[in-house]
Amino acid sequence: MKPKIYLLTTLLALVGFGSCDDVYDHMAAPPQAYEQEDAQSVDGFTIALGSGFGSAIVLTEEVLEENTPFEAVKATATPQLAEGATITFKLELSSTDDFDQVLEIPSVSGENAATITPVDLDEAVKSLYGKAPNARELFVRVKYYITDGASSVMMPTPAILGPVSVTPVGPVIEEEYYLIGDINGWNIEDLDDYKFDHSGKDVYEDPIFTILVEMKQPESGDFNGYFKIVPKSSKEAASWDGLLGNPVDGNTELEGDLIIENSQAMRVMEPGWVRITLNMMEYTYTIQLLGYTKDVVYMTGNAITGLPEWNNEIAAIGNGLQILFADNSSADSKYTFTAHFTGGREQKFPIKAGVWDPCWGYRDGALVLENNSPNLPGPATDGYYTLKLDLGTLAAEYIPYTGDVSVTYNSMGVIGTATAGGWDTDTDLTQVAEHIWTSNAIELTVGELKIRANDAWDVSWGATSEDNQSLPFGTGTTNNGANIAIETAGTYYIALNDLTGHYIIIPTSELP
Repeated sequence: MKPKIYLLTTLLALVGFGSCDDVYDHMAAPPQAYEQEDAQSVDGFTIALGSGFGSAIVLTEEVLEENTPFEAVKATATPQLAEGATITFKLELSSTDDFDQVLEIPSVSGENAATITPVDLDEAVKSLYGKAPNARELFVRVKYYITDGASSVMMPTPAILGPVSVTPVGPVIEEEYYLIGDINGWNIEDLDDYKFDHSGKDVYEDPIFTILVEMKQPESGDFNGYFKIVPKSSKEAASWDGLLGNPVDGNTELEGDLIIENSQAMRVMEPGWVRITLNMMEYTYTIQLLGYTKDVVYMTGNAITGLPEWNNEIAAIGNGLQILFADNSSADSKYTFTAHFTGGREQKFPIKAGVWDPCWGYRDGALVLENNSPNLPGPATDGYYTLKLDLGTLAAEYIPYTGDVSVTYNSMGVIGTATAGGWDTDTDLTQVAEHIWTSNAIELTVGELKIRANDAWDVSWGATSEDNQSLPFGTGTTNNGANIAIETAGTYYIALNDLTGHYIIIPTSELP
C-alpha cells in the first residue's frame, strides 16, 4: 500500500499547487490552449523540447539505418515528488496546432525525459503529410504521468510544444523517365519517342508516369518484349547506371517493385499495345496488356443534351449510358464523342456497365481511373462540341464543332445480308440524342451491311475500303463506302454519329 499512498499524496499536492478545483474536474476538463513554444509550465512542471528538437531535423538514409534514439521532450522543473516516483511521457504529433489529426509516436521515458527514434519520426511525418521529402511542421502534445511502482496517474493538463521542423527521407524521383528495350533495340541514345507522360506537376505531388506503346512483332525472329526504365539523369549521360528494373530477369508479372541495384528487365510476352504505369513514390510498376483491340469505355452524366442523366445501368446502354466512339479499333486509348452539350454540366466514364468503381474521372487537369473519381466538367456554354479523351496521356478536351449540324434524318437503319431484312428492308436504330443513333439488340448473321438514312441510298455509311474493316470502332464514309463485313453471328450493339460518321458494331456479349 505504501507506493499508492505516496502517489496519492503527490497527486493531491500537485493539484493543490495548480488550483483549488476538485481533482476529477481537472481530469474531465479539455486541454488548455497555449501559444506554441519550446517550453511550457503546467501543473507545476516545466516541459520543454529535448535536445533532439533543438534545431530543424533533416532525416537521411544513414540516420535511419543507425536509428539512434534522441531526446524529444524533457521535464526541466518539477514539484517535489514522492520518493521513488518518476515521470512517464506519452507523445502525440500533429500537423496542426489544434491537433485535428493526431498520432501517437512510440517513446521511451527515463530520467525525466522521453526519447524517440528517427525511424518512428520518419514514419510519423509521412503518415501526417505524405512521402514527399519537404520540411514539415510538427506540433508535439506531451501527456505525462506520475508513476510509482505499478501505479500511474495522468496529470490533467498536457503541454503543447512546437512547431518543430522535420524533413523525412523521400524516394528519389526524377522529372522524366523513358522506356528502353527490344522496342528500340536497347539503344540508350534513341529514347525521345519513348518518354513517359506526366502531368508536369511537382513529382512529389504527382509521382505517376505512364506510357502507351505498341510492342511490335519483328519482321524476322521471335518476339521478346524485354524492357527497363531509364531516368532522365541516365539518359542525359547515356549511361546504363541507374536504370530501373525488377529483381527477376524476364519477369512477366503485370505489377511489381522497381529497383536500381542489380535491376533486371521486365517482359511482355505478346505483341500489341501496352500501357505501363510507374508510381515513383512507391517505386512500383503496373502493366496493362491492351492487345490490338480498343477497350469499351462508357459515358454518363448530364452534359449531353437530350440523354437521360447519370444512368450507369446495363439496361441503359446506348441511351443514358453511351459507349464512346473512336476513329479506329487500334488499342491507342483514344476516344471521341461529338454532340450538343448543355453548358455547366459534368460527365464521367465507367469501364464496366453498372459498376461505378473504378471509373474514369478528372482531377487537377488530368484523367484519373480510381474509386469515387471526380467528374469531368463539361463545356461552360451550350453548343456542339467534340469531346476527345486520351487515356494514354490522361488528356481530356472539348473542341467546338464547326461542321454543319443542320442536316437531320427521319430514320437510320442497317441493311444488308447480315441483317434480317437483307438488302430489301432496314433494321432501324433509335435516335437517342441529336445526331446520335443506337440499338443494343440487333440480330446479325455472317454477311455484310451498311448504315443508311431515311430508308434510302441517298446517304449511307460504309467502311473506307474492303481491306479496312475496322470493328468494333470505325469512321464510316458516305463516299461510296465499302460494305462492312460481319464475321460472327449474334446480338449486336450498333451506334452511329451522323455528324462525324463514327460507328460502333460490337457483339453485346463482348460489352463489359
